[in-house]
Amino acid sequence: MIEIHLLRYALAAADTGSFRQAADQFRIKQSTLSKHVLYLEQRLGLSIFARSTRGVVPTESGTAFLGRARSIVDEVDALDRDAAAIAGGQRDTLRVGLGYPLVSGELSAALRSYAETYAGTTIEATEQSRAMLLRSLVTDRIDVAVFPGRSRVPEIRSFSFWSERVSVAMAADHPLAARDWIYWTDLRACRFLVTAAEPGPDIAQMIRARLSAPGQDPQLDTQSVSPESLLPLVSGNRVAVTFGMRQQSGPGDAIVFRAPHDAFGPTRIEQGVHWRAANRSSALAAFLEHVARKFGCTPFEREREVI
Repeated sequence: MIEIHLLRYALAAADTGSFRQAADQFRIKQSTLSKHVLYLEQRLGLSIFARSTRGVVPTESGTAFLGRARSIVDEVDALDRDAAAIAGGQRDTLRVGLGYPLVSGELSAALRSYAETYAGTTIEATEQSRAMLLRSLVTDRIDVAVFPGRSRVPEIRSFSFWSERVSVAMAADHPLAARDWIYWTDLRACRFLVTAAEPGPDIAQMIRARLSAPGQDPQLDTQSVSPESLLPLVSGNRVAVTFGMRQQSGPGDAIVFRAPHDAFGPTRIEQGVHWRAANRSSALAAFLEHVARKFGCTPFEREREVI
């Protein structure tokens, strides 16, 4: 059996790129930590790190091992917290995973009203990629995840309680800014700013679905920033598609928000709520019942496919 402290030493070295800095975190000598990592490598029969005078870098096989090691350490830490909470008689906790920033919109309102209704429950939120959220659900590190789309993991249930309105952020002097509403076809000549982070991939897919044509693809600029950080980049013909964000604008603002329409009216994105079917958390059950009442539907009576 591999001792958990060996995994912690290796992960600290990977995070800092230095045995010395990793040793400082644990207040031990560099030589001590280095010997422990070497011992771990010998037990595993693989080299976790490539060493040089500049520090340490995980090898290809080391990267794979460290990924699994991080999951194990996270699970042990979560178990420690849960055990401490049970022993101390602490109040219930709802662990929420977010697939996009929580700024405003229906998700923000749902969590706020839940917190007000169940004042004895603590909400712990984390932002992760969709793949990480699903992994966290399966390994019971979170109770519920919210992101567009549905899960194809057998033990995960998905349901759409609400949808978020889509808006286009554009410069106040853009020709379309003078209109009360716009259509997607009006945006063909625009260059769209999208984030590489969530929910950027979903937004990019939505733009392509509405504006792609034979021999014509929409212009997409992918930026490695948060969705909120796209707004300062909006200018001229560069626009950003958003949802779940604060979208008020007033006279004198440099950026305005307009709701794009298609044949069925303003565009909205269905938001999926995802949870592990075997999770018996009372906080999770209360959250699902709360949002069911809030939005007038229930996942316990019928399944609704999340699009």
